[in-house]
Amino acid sequence: MAKEKLWIFGCGDLGARLALQLDRKSYSVFGVRRNPLVALARKRRADVVNWRRGDATREEDISGLLAEGADIVIATFTPDEYTESGYRRAYVDTATALARAVAGLAKPPRLVIWVSSTRVYGQGGDQWLDEEVPAVPNGFQGNALLAAEEIISSALPQAVVLRFAGIYGPGRDRLLSQVRAGRCAPPEPPQFSNRIHVDDCTGFIAHLLERQREGWTPEKVYIGADNEPVPMHELQRWLARAMGYTGGHLREYVTTSQRRSKRLCNRRMLATGYKLKFPDYRAGYSALLDLA
Repeated sequence: MAKEKLWIFGCGDLGARLALQLDRKSYSVFGVRRNPLVALARKRRADVVNWRRGDATREEDISGLLAEGADIVIATFTPDEYTESGYRRAYVDTATALARAVAGLAKPPRLVIWVSSTRVYGQGGDQWLDEEVPAVPNGFQGNALLAAEEIISSALPQAVVLRFAGIYGPGRDRLLSQVRAGRCAPPEPPQFSNRIHVDDCTGFIAHLLERQREGWTPEKVYIGADNEPVPMHELQRWLARAMGYTGGHLREYVTTSQRRSKRLCNRRMLATGYKLKFPDYRAGYSALLDLA
């Protein structure tokens, strides 16, 4: 069987990790960035990713690249600046260009995966949210993410949107840095955090690719999160103990918006048959600390 051509637009850490996980006999992976030299300088595995230069906000760039053939298209964009215009470029502009380019292909890809974020849920409190609950953003970040999802979903019937919760893992240690500095969320009211290890992000994407290849039809939207939303204060206290700090180490309270506190249900993700490598924060952060 001929290799399938898999394109990853905005290919960074997540895309390179996915490429490493895929069977090289089944897939030829092409990674697209504005400047592929940046990826190569960061050792983004030129042995498993065929790097291509392209601006994903330009339909003509995408069309020219996909003219080589595309069986699967995956979009994993991040903003170059955390402003309203930066988010629109990273998500709305790329979604518009990608949707038009893919829709214009003579042979459409069998699957398009658009990586989004649970930031589209601006709801607060401790109620459970799943894919059936309408996303109600509460800021420009969520607005741009949701607008991009709608562009892709309405234009491409083969598209699947993955809304990942807070991704952590090697090289993603912001929370560990906060704990080292003695900073934590207040205990009351609880500020629920939802997380997923980067290996489960790539694992779930690879799982969807293989299942769909076998003839299974995925849902249009999935929440990607582990099994245990946890109050941030509880998570940080656990991390402090796991890192060997005494009880008084966490001394500075840092309050975040209560509207960001929510509990996300991953039932639909698990119903696909995917088994989490790190089902909760204890398993994931224990593995991460073992590497430190």
